[in-house]
Amino acid sequence: MNGTTTLVTLTYGNRLDYLTTLVNRSLGSWRIQRVIVVNNASTANLRSLSDAWPGQVEVIDLPTNTGSAVGYTVGIEAALMRGAEYIWLMDDDNAPTPGAIDALHQRLFECAQGRGWDKAAVIGFRPTHQADIAAGVPRPFAVQWRSSCFGFHIAQLPYKVWRRTPWGRPNAQRRQAALVKLPFTTYGGLLAHRSLYERIGTPRGELLLYADDTEYTWRITASGGEIFLATEALLDDLEQSWNVKARTSNIYETFLLGNSEFRAYYAARNQAWFDKHVWAASSWLYYINRSLFLFLLRQVARRKGSLARLNLIEQAIRDGESGRLGTHESYPL
Repeated sequence: MNGTTTLVTLTYGNRLDYLTTLVNRSLGSWRIQRVIVVNNASTANLRSLSDAWPGQVEVIDLPTNTGSAVGYTVGIEAALMRGAEYIWLMDDDNAPTPGAIDALHQRLFECAQGRGWDKAAVIGFRPTHQADIAAGVPRPFAVQWRSSCFGFHIAQLPYKVWRRTPWGRPNAQRRQAALVKLPFTTYGGLLAHRSLYERIGTPRGELLLYADDTEYTWRITASGGEIFLATEALLDDLEQSWNVKARTSNIYETFLLGNSEFRAYYAARNQAWFDKHVWAASSWLYYINRSLFLFLLRQVARRKGSLARLNLIEQAIRDGESGRLGTHESYPL
Protein backbone atom coordinates (compact mmCIF):
# COMPACT_ATOMS: atom_id res chain seq x y z
CA MET A 1 0.00 0.00 0.00
CA ASN A 2 3.01 2.32 -0.13
CA GLY A 3 3.05 2.67 -3.92
CA THR A 4 2.76 6.02 -5.59
CA THR A 5 -0.70 7.51 -5.99
CA THR A 6 -1.43 10.03 -8.74
CA LEU A 7 -4.44 12.32 -8.68
CA VAL A 8 -5.90 12.90 -12.15
CA THR A 9 -8.34 15.74 -12.74
CA LEU A 10 -9.39 17.99 -15.58
CA THR A 11 -10.62 21.54 -15.75
CA TYR A 12 -12.08 24.08 -18.15
CA GLY A 13 -13.24 27.69 -18.06
CA ASN A 14 -11.97 29.57 -15.01
CA ARG A 15 -12.23 27.21 -12.06
CA LEU A 16 -8.87 27.86 -10.45
CA ASP A 17 -10.29 28.45 -6.96
CA TYR A 18 -11.93 25.01 -6.89
CA LEU A 19 -8.88 23.35 -8.40
CA THR A 20 -6.50 24.97 -5.93
CA THR A 21 -8.57 23.65 -3.02
CA LEU A 22 -8.54 20.15 -4.51
CA VAL A 23 -4.77 20.17 -5.08
CA ASN A 24 -3.97 21.70 -1.70
CA ARG A 25 -6.04 19.18 0.27
CA SER A 26 -4.84 16.24 -1.80
CA LEU A 27 -1.13 16.99 -1.55
CA GLY A 28 -1.65 17.43 2.18
CA SER A 29 -1.84 13.62 2.30
CA TRP A 30 1.42 11.69 2.17
CA ARG A 31 -0.30 9.18 -0.11
CA ILE A 32 -0.59 11.61 -3.05
CA GLN A 33 2.77 12.18 -4.72
CA ARG A 34 1.71 13.61 -8.06
CA VAL A 35 -1.18 15.60 -9.51
CA ILE A 36 -1.95 15.62 -13.24
CA VAL A 37 -4.27 18.40 -14.37
CA VAL A 38 -5.66 18.07 -17.89
CA ASN A 39 -6.35 21.56 -19.19
CA ASN A 40 -9.46 21.50 -21.39
CA ALA A 41 -8.81 25.00 -22.82
CA SER A 42 -9.13 26.68 -19.43
CA THR A 43 -8.86 30.48 -19.29
CA ALA A 44 -7.24 30.36 -15.84
CA ASN A 45 -3.51 30.60 -15.15
CA LEU A 46 -2.94 26.94 -14.34
CA ARG A 47 0.83 27.44 -14.27
CA SER A 48 0.31 28.96 -10.83
CA LEU A 49 -0.37 25.41 -9.60
CA SER A 50 2.87 23.95 -10.91
CA ASP A 51 4.71 27.01 -9.59
CA ALA A 52 3.18 26.51 -6.12
CA TRP A 53 3.91 22.76 -6.08
CA PRO A 54 7.00 22.33 -8.29
CA GLY A 55 7.71 18.76 -9.28
CA GLN A 56 4.33 17.56 -7.97
CA VAL A 57 1.75 19.23 -10.23
CA GLU A 58 1.84 18.66 -13.98
CA VAL A 59 -0.48 20.52 -16.34
CA ILE A 60 -1.24 18.91 -19.71
CA ASP A 61 -2.68 21.44 -22.16
CA LEU A 62 -5.26 20.49 -24.77
CA PRO A 63 -5.92 22.97 -27.61
CA THR A 64 -9.71 22.83 -27.26
CA ASN A 65 -12.31 21.64 -24.78
CA THR A 66 -12.55 17.96 -25.64
CA GLY A 67 -15.05 16.94 -22.96
CA SER A 68 -14.56 14.63 -20.00
CA ALA A 69 -14.10 11.35 -21.89
CA VAL A 70 -11.07 12.52 -23.86
CA GLY A 71 -9.77 14.59 -20.95
CA TYR A 72 -9.73 11.66 -18.54
CA THR A 73 -8.24 9.45 -21.24
CA VAL A 74 -5.30 11.84 -21.55
CA GLY A 75 -4.89 12.03 -17.78
CA ILE A 76 -5.13 8.27 -17.14
CA GLU A 77 -2.67 7.47 -19.92
CA ALA A 78 -0.24 10.07 -18.59
CA ALA A 79 -0.47 8.69 -15.05
CA LEU A 80 0.21 5.16 -16.29
CA MET A 81 3.17 6.29 -18.39
CA ARG A 82 4.66 8.12 -15.40
CA GLY A 83 4.56 4.98 -13.28
CA ALA A 84 1.63 5.60 -10.92
CA GLU A 85 0.72 2.49 -8.92
CA TYR A 86 -2.65 3.89 -7.88
CA ILE A 87 -4.74 6.40 -9.82
CA TRP A 88 -7.32 8.57 -8.11
CA LEU A 89 -9.79 10.37 -10.38
CA MET A 90 -11.42 13.57 -9.16
CA ASP A 91 -13.54 16.33 -10.65
CA ASP A 92 -11.97 19.77 -10.30
CA ASP A 93 -14.73 20.87 -7.92
CA ASN A 94 -14.40 17.92 -5.50
CA ALA A 95 -12.04 17.88 -2.55
CA PRO A 96 -11.26 15.27 0.12
CA THR A 97 -12.14 15.85 3.76
CA PRO A 98 -9.56 14.91 6.43
CA GLY A 99 -8.97 11.17 6.48
CA ALA A 100 -10.84 10.48 3.24
CA ILE A 101 -7.78 9.48 1.22
CA ASP A 102 -6.52 7.14 3.95
CA ALA A 103 -9.99 5.58 4.22
CA LEU A 104 -10.16 5.00 0.46
CA HIS A 105 -6.77 3.30 0.40
CA GLN A 106 -7.62 1.10 3.35
CA ARG A 107 -10.91 0.02 1.82
CA LEU A 108 -9.27 -0.61 -1.55
CA PHE A 109 -6.71 -2.86 0.12
CA GLU A 110 -9.48 -4.81 1.84
CA CYS A 111 -11.55 -5.14 -1.34
CA ALA A 112 -8.60 -6.30 -3.42
CA GLN A 113 -7.91 -9.25 -1.09
CA GLY A 114 -9.28 -12.36 -2.75
CA ARG A 115 -10.38 -10.41 -5.84
CA GLY A 116 -7.11 -9.14 -7.22
CA TRP A 117 -5.97 -5.56 -7.68
CA ASP A 118 -7.32 -5.45 -11.23
CA LYS A 119 -10.84 -6.34 -10.07
CA ALA A 120 -11.41 -3.84 -7.22
CA ALA A 121 -12.22 -0.13 -7.15
CA VAL A 122 -13.53 2.19 -4.45
CA ILE A 123 -15.10 5.62 -4.59
CA GLY A 124 -15.49 8.39 -2.06
CA PHE A 125 -18.85 9.44 -0.66
CA ARG A 126 -20.48 12.55 -2.14
CA PRO A 127 -23.85 12.88 -0.38
CA THR A 128 -25.30 15.21 -3.03
CA HIS A 129 -24.54 12.67 -5.77
CA GLN A 130 -25.37 9.57 -3.76
CA ALA A 131 -28.46 11.27 -2.36
CA ASP A 132 -30.56 8.14 -1.86
CA ILE A 133 -27.81 6.39 0.08
CA ALA A 134 -27.27 9.52 2.15
CA ALA A 135 -31.01 9.66 2.85
CA GLY A 136 -31.04 6.07 4.13
CA VAL A 137 -32.76 4.42 1.17
CA PRO A 138 -32.02 0.66 1.23
CA ARG A 139 -29.37 -0.32 -1.30
CA PRO A 140 -31.71 -2.39 -3.55
CA PHE A 141 -33.68 0.80 -4.23
CA ALA A 142 -30.75 3.22 -4.24
CA VAL A 143 -29.02 1.78 -7.32
CA GLN A 144 -30.25 1.73 -10.89
CA TRP A 145 -31.98 -1.53 -11.88
CA ARG A 146 -31.21 -3.34 -15.12
CA SER A 147 -33.48 -2.43 -18.06
CA SER A 148 -34.48 0.86 -16.39
CA CYS A 149 -34.83 4.06 -18.41
CA PHE A 150 -33.17 7.13 -16.92
CA GLY A 151 -33.31 5.28 -13.61
CA PHE A 152 -37.07 4.65 -13.89
CA HIS A 153 -38.20 1.06 -13.37
CA ILE A 154 -41.83 0.02 -13.07
CA ALA A 155 -41.02 -2.57 -10.39
CA GLN A 156 -39.77 0.20 -8.10
CA LEU A 157 -43.04 2.14 -8.15
CA PRO A 158 -44.50 0.44 -5.05
CA TYR A 159 -41.43 1.40 -3.03
CA LYS A 160 -41.49 4.98 -4.38
CA VAL A 161 -45.05 5.30 -3.08
CA TRP A 162 -44.19 3.57 0.21
CA ARG A 163 -41.21 5.85 0.93
CA ARG A 164 -43.52 8.86 0.81
CA THR A 165 -45.63 7.54 3.68
CA PRO A 166 -44.80 8.11 7.37
CA TRP A 167 -44.04 4.39 7.72
CA GLY A 168 -41.78 4.04 4.70
CA ARG A 169 -39.88 7.32 4.88
CA PRO A 170 -36.10 6.64 4.70
CA ASN A 171 -34.14 7.27 7.86
CA ALA A 172 -31.03 9.35 7.19
CA GLN A 173 -29.87 8.74 10.78
CA ARG A 174 -29.63 5.00 10.22
CA ARG A 175 -26.05 3.82 10.34
CA GLN A 176 -24.71 3.47 6.81
CA ALA A 177 -22.78 0.42 5.71
CA ALA A 178 -19.05 1.08 5.42
CA LEU A 179 -19.08 -0.34 1.89
CA VAL A 180 -21.95 -0.17 -0.58
CA LYS A 181 -21.62 -2.22 -3.76
CA LEU A 182 -22.35 -0.26 -6.96
CA PRO A 183 -22.90 -1.42 -10.54
CA PHE A 184 -21.18 1.71 -11.91
CA THR A 185 -20.24 5.15 -10.68
CA THR A 186 -18.74 8.54 -11.56
CA TYR A 187 -15.17 9.60 -12.25
CA GLY A 188 -15.11 11.88 -9.23
CA GLY A 189 -13.58 10.02 -6.28
CA LEU A 190 -12.64 6.73 -8.01
CA LEU A 191 -9.49 5.03 -6.71
CA ALA A 192 -8.00 1.86 -8.19
CA HIS A 193 -4.71 0.12 -8.83
CA ARG A 194 -3.04 0.73 -12.18
CA SER A 195 -3.76 -2.87 -13.23
CA LEU A 196 -7.50 -2.14 -13.21
CA TYR A 197 -7.08 0.88 -15.48
CA GLU A 198 -4.84 -1.13 -17.78
CA ARG A 199 -7.49 -3.85 -17.93
CA ILE A 200 -10.56 -1.71 -18.70
CA GLY A 201 -8.89 0.73 -21.07
CA THR A 202 -9.94 4.35 -21.45
CA PRO A 203 -13.30 6.16 -21.77
CA ARG A 204 -15.20 6.25 -25.08
CA GLY A 205 -14.34 9.53 -26.74
CA GLU A 206 -17.56 9.76 -28.79
CA LEU A 207 -19.62 10.05 -25.59
CA LEU A 208 -17.84 13.36 -24.92
CA LEU A 209 -19.40 14.13 -21.52
CA TYR A 210 -22.24 12.92 -19.30
CA ALA A 211 -22.71 9.17 -18.82
CA ASP A 212 -19.25 8.53 -20.25
CA ASP A 213 -18.18 7.75 -16.69
CA THR A 214 -21.19 5.43 -16.31
CA GLU A 215 -20.14 3.37 -19.32
CA TYR A 216 -16.48 3.46 -18.32
CA THR A 217 -16.96 2.25 -14.75
CA TRP A 218 -19.58 -0.30 -15.81
CA ARG A 219 -16.73 -2.12 -17.54
CA ILE A 220 -15.27 -2.86 -14.11
CA THR A 221 -18.28 -4.84 -12.91
CA ALA A 222 -19.28 -6.20 -16.32
CA SER A 223 -15.89 -7.93 -16.54
CA GLY A 224 -16.08 -9.52 -13.10
CA GLY A 225 -14.73 -6.72 -10.91
CA GLU A 226 -16.46 -4.81 -8.12
CA ILE A 227 -16.94 -1.17 -7.16
CA PHE A 228 -17.60 -0.15 -3.59
CA LEU A 229 -18.72 3.19 -2.23
CA ALA A 230 -16.70 3.89 0.93
CA THR A 231 -19.13 5.91 3.04
CA GLU A 232 -16.52 7.06 5.58
CA ALA A 233 -14.39 8.58 2.78
CA LEU A 234 -16.30 11.86 2.61
CA LEU A 235 -15.68 14.23 -0.30
CA ASP A 236 -16.78 17.85 -0.47
CA ASP A 237 -18.59 19.15 -3.53
CA LEU A 238 -17.29 22.70 -3.85
CA GLU A 239 -19.86 23.48 -6.55
CA GLN A 240 -23.28 21.88 -6.77
CA SER A 241 -23.75 20.10 -10.10
CA TRP A 242 -26.66 20.96 -12.38
CA ASN A 243 -28.26 17.51 -12.12
CA VAL A 244 -28.22 16.76 -8.38
CA LYS A 245 -31.53 15.96 -6.70
CA ALA A 246 -31.35 18.94 -4.35
CA ARG A 247 -31.93 21.36 -7.23
CA THR A 248 -35.28 19.91 -8.33
CA SER A 249 -37.89 17.58 -6.90
CA ASN A 250 -37.49 14.84 -9.56
CA ILE A 251 -35.51 13.80 -12.63
CA TYR A 252 -38.18 15.16 -14.98
CA GLU A 253 -37.75 18.69 -13.67
CA THR A 254 -33.98 18.29 -13.76
CA PHE A 255 -34.06 17.82 -17.52
CA LEU A 256 -36.96 20.15 -18.27
CA LEU A 257 -36.12 23.14 -16.10
CA GLY A 258 -32.32 23.23 -16.18
CA ASN A 259 -30.81 26.37 -17.67
CA SER A 260 -28.53 24.63 -20.18
CA GLU A 261 -29.78 23.04 -23.38
CA PHE A 262 -26.21 21.88 -24.03
CA ARG A 263 -26.14 19.85 -20.82
CA ALA A 264 -29.68 18.56 -21.23
CA TYR A 265 -28.94 17.32 -24.76
CA TYR A 266 -25.73 15.42 -24.04
CA ALA A 267 -26.94 14.04 -20.71
CA ALA A 268 -30.18 12.74 -22.24
CA ARG A 269 -28.57 11.43 -25.41
CA ASN A 270 -25.79 9.53 -23.66
CA GLN A 271 -28.07 8.15 -20.96
CA ALA A 272 -30.45 6.88 -23.63
CA TRP A 273 -27.57 5.26 -25.47
CA PHE A 274 -26.31 3.57 -22.31
CA ASP A 275 -29.76 2.43 -21.19
CA LYS A 276 -30.66 0.83 -24.52
CA HIS A 277 -27.33 -0.53 -25.75
CA VAL A 278 -25.61 -1.45 -22.49
CA TRP A 279 -27.96 -1.55 -19.52
CA ALA A 280 -31.07 -3.17 -21.00
CA ALA A 281 -31.00 -6.87 -20.04
CA SER A 282 -34.55 -7.25 -21.39
CA SER A 283 -35.64 -5.28 -24.46
CA TRP A 284 -39.38 -5.59 -23.71
CA LEU A 285 -38.92 -4.46 -20.10
CA TYR A 286 -36.76 -1.57 -21.24
CA TYR A 287 -39.47 -0.40 -23.64
CA ILE A 288 -42.12 -0.62 -20.92
CA ASN A 289 -39.96 1.54 -18.65
CA ARG A 290 -39.14 3.87 -21.53
CA SER A 291 -42.83 4.35 -22.39
CA LEU A 292 -43.78 5.12 -18.80
CA PHE A 293 -40.79 7.44 -18.32
CA LEU A 294 -41.69 9.42 -21.45
CA PHE A 295 -45.36 9.55 -20.44
CA LEU A 296 -44.44 11.08 -17.09
CA LEU A 297 -41.86 13.40 -18.67
CA ARG A 298 -44.52 14.73 -21.07
CA GLN A 299 -47.01 15.30 -18.27
CA VAL A 300 -44.47 17.34 -16.30
CA ALA A 301 -43.46 19.27 -19.43
CA ARG A 302 -47.06 20.29 -20.13
CA ARG A 303 -47.64 21.28 -16.52
CA LYS A 304 -44.43 23.33 -16.40
CA GLY A 305 -44.77 24.84 -19.88
CA SER A 306 -41.50 23.24 -21.07
CA LEU A 307 -42.57 21.81 -24.41
CA ALA A 308 -39.58 23.21 -26.31
CA ARG A 309 -37.19 21.52 -23.88
CA LEU A 310 -39.27 18.34 -24.11
CA ASN A 311 -38.76 18.28 -27.88
CA LEU A 312 -35.00 18.68 -27.40
CA ILE A 313 -34.86 15.81 -24.91
CA GLU A 314 -36.94 13.50 -27.10
CA GLN A 315 -34.62 14.25 -30.04
CA ALA A 316 -31.62 13.54 -27.81
CA ILE A 317 -33.15 10.21 -26.78
CA ARG A 318 -33.74 9.26 -30.42
CA ASP A 319 -30.15 10.19 -31.27
CA GLY A 320 -28.78 8.13 -28.38
CA GLU A 321 -30.88 5.07 -29.13
CA SER A 322 -29.86 5.28 -32.80
CA GLY A 323 -26.19 5.45 -31.84
CA ARG A 324 -25.66 8.99 -33.18
CA LEU A 325 -22.86 10.04 -30.84
CA GLY A 326 -19.99 12.50 -31.08
CA THR A 327 -20.33 16.30 -31.19
CA HIS A 328 -23.74 17.63 -32.22
CA GLU A 329 -23.47 20.61 -34.56
CA SER A 330 -26.00 22.59 -32.51
CA TYR A 331 -24.12 21.99 -29.26
CA PRO A 332 -20.37 22.36 -29.83
CA LEU A 333 -18.06 21.89 -26.86
